[in-house]
Order: sequence, then C-alpha cells, then structure tokens
Amino acid sequence: MTFGLIMWKVQLRQFNDYYKEMRMKNISIIGDSISTYEGYNPLGYAVYYEADIIEENDMSTVQDTWWAQVIQELGMKLCVNNSYSGSRVTSAGFPSACSDDRLSNLHTDACKPDVIMIYMGFNDFGNGVRVKSRMFQKYYLCFESAYQYMLEKLKYFYPSADIICGTLMRSALKGYDEWMFPEQLAGVGIEEYNNAVREVCRKEKVYLADISKMGCRYETLDGSHPTVRGHEIMAHAWIDCLKNL
Repeated sequence: MTFGLIMWKVQLRQFNDYYKEMRMKNISIIGDSISTYEGYNPLGYAVYYEADIIEENDMSTVQDTWWAQVIQELGMKLCVNNSYSGSRVTSAGFPSACSDDRLSNLHTDACKPDVIMIYMGFNDFGNGVRVKSRMFQKYYLCFESAYQYMLEKLKYFYPSADIICGTLMRSALKGYDEWMFPEQLAGVGIEEYNNAVREVCRKEKVYLADISKMGCRYETLDGSHPTVRGHEIMAHAWIDCLKNL
C-alpha cells in the first residue's frame, strides 16, 4: 500500500469521525443578508431572501441556502439562524454582530447551540470599514477589534459551544465571465479583512474555515448575494474546509 493511499484512508477516517461527532448537534448561525431566508430568522429581523428574491435567484426551498446544505451534510439541527440583512460586525448597538442583542440570541427554550458558525464581514468590506484600530478608537468602529469582541462575548454567553468562523469569499456575476471582483472598496482590500479573521481566530483559539483560500467564486446576480448555484458553491467550500478542521 502506498504512503499516499494510507494518508487518504487516515484523512477519510478522521472526517468520518468528525461527522459522527457533529451528527444531531445543535448549530446556530451568525450572518448578514447572504445567510437570511424567509421564515428562518428571528422575528423582526431584516431579511433579504424573501419570495421575489428567492424566485429571481432560482431558489425554491431553504435547503438551497449554503448553511442549510452544510447542516444537512453534517446531520446537525438548526437552533437559531441569527442573520440580519445589511448588518456589519462593526458599529454600536443592534444589529451589529458584536452587539449583546445579537450575541445572546443564539438559543431558544428548547435548544442551546453546540456549534456556532459565523459568516460575517461582507458589509464591513462593502462600506470600507477600517480594519485596524487607531489609538483611543472605540472597539466597535474597526473590524478586527469588533470581531475579537464578538468572539469574546460568544465564549461568555455560550462557553461550551464550538465556534467556527468563515473568511470572506469572492463572488462572480452570472453570465459575465470577465467581471472582476473588486479586491478593494474604499481603499481597503478584502484580504485585509480575511487576515484579521485569521488572526483573531488564532488569538481566541476558535476554529477557522478559510473558505476564501479554496479559490472558487460564488455566483451572484448583483455581486453580493448568491444564486442557487452560488449557495451550492459556498456550501461545498465550507464542507471541504470542515474536513480539515
């Protein structure tokens, strides 16, 4: 038996063990519009994927979303999808993802999350939010410090939960093969945000799903929100990364 085949079998056994460990656990999501879906977010939350948008993107059920596909693949159970359209990690108060209102709302009377999966930062990138803080700048005004605060508070509210953070994927426009993803917006590059996510995950000792390094771009109609095909691409990137956690 070759060394390569042995290593492949070891990796497969590790992934199967991970599947067994995750199966039937409760998972909660923190996200923005990309992770919303009509009827699957807390009451009063702003939702992007409503009836007309769902149809425009060739989606038919919640199982077309990236997060539902990941949950189904792992055999887990959704606890709370705390995704709010237009929200950032930064900014003071609700609906900021570093606000206590968001971070403490990942459970119900019936379930508490065993796993918390985070895909946030695209709106910070889109608005050119500063990544690194200046001296005496409030933590919630720059991306890296707000992201770290978010993780610190999550560990306080849900100390037994495993936290998995995703880096930001690049997108593509359906039907426009030559469309170039804007690597910088307002002078701030997307890799600056991804490097901040990587660094904060290292500091806080939480799991990193470095989906941006998979090298694929998810399909959109507007440059931001995945189509049904885009959600599938995102789901596959997440699942591939989870194999190597």
